[in-house]
Amino acid sequence: MRFSNGTRELVLTAAMTAVLEVSKHALDALPNIELISLLVILYTLHFGLKKTMASVLIFSAVEMMIYGIGIWTVTYFYVWPVLVLLANAFRNHASRLNISLLSAVFGLFFGLLCALVTVLIGGIRTAFAWWIAGIPYDLVHCAGNFVIAFLLYLPLSNALSHLTDSVFPKS
Repeated sequence: MRFSNGTRELVLTAAMTAVLEVSKHALDALPNIELISLLVILYTLHFGLKKTMASVLIFSAVEMMIYGIGIWTVTYFYVWPVLVLLANAFRNHASRLNISLLSAVFGLFFGLLCALVTVLIGGIRTAFAWWIAGIPYDLVHCAGNFVIAFLLYLPLSNALSHLTDSVFPKS
């Protein structure tokens, strides 16, 4: 049975979202250690801006359905799209080291990005205090993202290349 490209793209976006969700919960016990950053970068490089943006927005909505509306669930709607855009900008410079550094810098500034919504709630001083208080977590996030990307970039990138070639063969 042959499926249309639209059907394959819908299934791929759903699968990408499911992997993001499962990977998040698989590492829930480790504070600020996650696979999502690397996966979002890889998805952007392998599947493109449109599919990845759809996937991270759906992922953000699922997180909100699971955990309710909170500061961190709202921030997901702009934080992950920022990473998609950054990864897209790195498309022509993708290497193990560059992707590891991108993921690390994103982890380092994750708290700052999340503090932006806090400005609306408590003002600039509250947002600044919230960001500063979270810097130790951002440092862990930075280091974890670097190590995970450095170790897993090549094997996951190869796996996604294989998937791309088999599911979306070039004509």
